[in-house]
Amino acid sequence: MFTLLHVSLFLIVSAATIFTVNHQQRAQALVEAQEKARLILDHNLAIHSYFSNQLKPQLFQLTDLYRPKEYFNPVWMSSTYAVREIDLYNKAFSNSDFYYKECAINARSPRNEADPVERAFLEEIRKDPRLAVKSFIREIEGKPYFVVMRRGESMEKSCLRCHSTPGAAPADMVARYGPERSFSREDRELVSAISIRIPLHEAYVNANKLSFELCFLLLAILGVSSGAQFLVMNRMLLNPLAVLRDRTDAILRDESRLGQDIPELSRAEELKELTATFNQLSRHLRKEKDGLLEQVKERTAALESANQALEEDVREREQIQQELAAKVAQLQEALAKVRTLEGILPICSYCKKIRTDEESWQQLEQYISEHSDAHFSHGICPSCFDQLQESYKKRGARDPEE
Repeated sequence: MFTLLHVSLFLIVSAATIFTVNHQQRAQALVEAQEKARLILDHNLAIHSYFSNQLKPQLFQLTDLYRPKEYFNPVWMSSTYAVREIDLYNKAFSNSDFYYKECAINARSPRNEADPVERAFLEEIRKDPRLAVKSFIREIEGKPYFVVMRRGESMEKSCLRCHSTPGAAPADMVARYGPERSFSREDRELVSAISIRIPLHEAYVNANKLSFELCFLLLAILGVSSGAQFLVMNRMLLNPLAVLRDRTDAILRDESRLGQDIPELSRAEELKELTATFNQLSRHLRKEKDGLLEQVKERTAALESANQALEEDVREREQIQQELAAKVAQLQEALAKVRTLEGILPICSYCKKIRTDEESWQQLEQYISEHSDAHFSHGICPSCFDQLQESYKKRGARDPEE
């Protein structure tokens, strides 16, 4: 798990590094393209300044006496022509793919005619006087280019001789370029823009190449570091941990090994501390287990004693319950007997016989004897004795006691 996390983290960091390097390379290529575009622009503007300020004034002064009015030679009379030709020589010598054009709509030379993108920029800057420069990346034939387009020249009065009408222009110029292109211009009219393209394809290819090389290098570093890390971890960490695991499994299978010390597994301080901690834990568990066994024995003996006392209590309670059951049975039997004499007894008011359920009459003594535990012994009460004696006297009978 740790190795997988390490590899994943390394790959994430490597991908971020490669992306950052590639992005920085492309950004640097863009910065260099901007600098190259500035150098090209400054170089060609310097040529324009040289022609306009030094070369053409002196040549015009030298040739004014014998130069015909219809004469026109762009080699020394047109700075735009000179810049274009110098650019061609530069491309041939340096084998570069830079692009520089002083583009215009209805340009005098077809080589300076604006393409659709340049034409759109010219129309845009004519509508917005505040817009001077525009830069962007453009795909041309599947290759990226850094494009800079800048506001160019405006028509001046001194230039209208060659750009107003074909009749006012030098005849040689009309013969060279024709009577239609770049005429009918007006004073202060914006007529041109400077368009520069710096190829980025080679710089992007180099950036991608560097990214691939960096990727392979990082993968090689990852492979070597992962292999070395695996070997070191396997020897210093994984093998000792495997031994510790096996010792732990052995203790789990055989509890009699609990409390035994594990020898030192590695020279690593962390594993030494882990082994010492494991041994302390094993001894502590052994001590705790022995203490628990003693407590279990003591509690088992106490439970057995309590169980015996409980069994005696149960036997005593059973005996008491039996005695209570016997007494209850006796009481129930007595109650049953008592209940036999409950209720209203039909008895003769004269002879004192009791009527039974069978519509027969029984002597009171016999009925009570049958329905209770009572027995009778006959005698005579003093009241009855006096009555009986009085009766006999009236009859003339002898005294009953005689």
